[in-house]
Amino acid sequence: MRLRFFLSSPGDVADERTFAQQVIEQELPKDPFMRGRVGCEAVRWDDPAAPVAMPATLTPQEAVNRGLPRPSACDCVIVVLWSRLGTPLPASCTRPDGSRYLSGTEWEYEDAIAAKPQPHILVYRRRSPPELGDPLDADYDERLAQYRRANDFFKRFRNADGSLAGGFAEYDTPQEFRDRLRVDLRAFIQRRLDSEQANGQTVRVNAPPPYGRIAKALASGSAVPIIGPGICRSGRPGDEPWDPDAPRFLPSGNELSACLADEAGFPSQAERDQLAEVASYYEAFKTRDALRERLRSLLAPAAPDKLAVPPLYSLLASLEKPLLIITTNYDTLIEQVFRNAQKPYDLVVYSELKELGNAVLWWPHGALKPETVAPNELSIELEKKTVIFKMHGSIVPQTSDLDTFVITESDYVELLARIASRSAIPALFASHCQDRNLLFLGYSLRDWSFRTILQSLNRFFAKRLVAGDDEIQSWAIDDRFSELELKFWQRRGVYPYEVNLDEFVRLLRARMSP
Repeated sequence: MRLRFFLSSPGDVADERTFAQQVIEQELPKDPFMRGRVGCEAVRWDDPAAPVAMPATLTPQEAVNRGLPRPSACDCVIVVLWSRLGTPLPASCTRPDGSRYLSGTEWEYEDAIAAKPQPHILVYRRRSPPELGDPLDADYDERLAQYRRANDFFKRFRNADGSLAGGFAEYDTPQEFRDRLRVDLRAFIQRRLDSEQANGQTVRVNAPPPYGRIAKALASGSAVPIIGPGICRSGRPGDEPWDPDAPRFLPSGNELSACLADEAGFPSQAERDQLAEVASYYEAFKTRDALRERLRSLLAPAAPDKLAVPPLYSLLASLEKPLLIITTNYDTLIEQVFRNAQKPYDLVVYSELKELGNAVLWWPHGALKPETVAPNELSIELEKKTVIFKMHGSIVPQTSDLDTFVITESDYVELLARIASRSAIPALFASHCQDRNLLFLGYSLRDWSFRTILQSLNRFFAKRLVAGDDEIQSWAIDDRFSELELKFWQRRGVYPYEVNLDEFVRLLRARMSP
């Protein structure tokens, strides 16, 4: 999609015009969400790279009209005013009723308003009072008249009864204008993309992830990795099936579901890959204890040191800065990698065990036995300690009595209820995520884990979208996203990238190498 943005203003807001062109032609095209999807062009008469020729035989506005597309022919028109409205147009350029335009800016605005269909029109006003100079200066009266004309321009945005007839945005400094314009244009482009996708097809981003930015966020400790079931596909041969009797790697969610379905005689072939449904059936036709024991035997085999390890875990264990790492996986491979790397960490595990109430299990670094703590009473210095939070439970190597799994449909319903009552995720972790980059790895909408993650972060996403905060970006990485998944991520302000997880880690590590 190619979009043209017409800049309309007098010459007293030169800084704003420069910032607008930078936002349109330099910042927006590099935005990870738009890269490869949208091309942006600023249309301005004083473009330093391609200024409009001003022949002596034409008025300036006639030269602009001849050298540039009309505002009505562009996709978006941006009007910026402060202390001037501009130079009145000659009698050769009048409205249909014969009245004169007070400036080229006024003509450009009205040309856009009269268009059918109208371009998207954004009007901005710098509200800081201008310096009009000494009243005794010869041109003081003209400066004052210009300021009054600029003020009068905005009277059109109110009806006779004082109610608003239209909208405009005010700002104090050119830098504030730049920030506001970036947010407004990104929202406009998002709507255009949504409109283009009205046929149900989602535009996929072919650009690579911003490896440099992600690497910097991880290295500085300002990112929160959130690891899903898809990580189990990482670090294993792509064509080798999982063997539960002689495992060389842990099963994927589909493989685990198929194994449990076979053992329980699950009746539906079409739903054998729905782990929550299969686990619910297994529990119903066997017992909860039988399900727990079988999960422990499959996910904590006798020789865990011989299992293939996702490269992501080694990368995270190599980082110096403390991280909060959230995972919805039950196995203990990530803890094993951190121990082998002699990387200190605290472990916090959500528990569905009724006898523990709503407490989480907390192993401070080096502890052999956990402390049971109410989620909102957990106190850890996250700026000093790496913490692994296992949001859906975990195998506990020391004792099966503390194994906990959010895996059946009823488990997920209980977790969602606790999320709604804010008794599932420690408040410490929720507040930590507010100003951090979130890095989602290996999540699918088909997984219940994906849905609980979304539910737990709904307030977080809503606050960021309302604030229009795009400085703290979040990313989702997986081999492939469905169209629905792409829309889910994009509408929550998360940039989705389709890339093999092992390849992603390899390129990310290369960016982090000295």
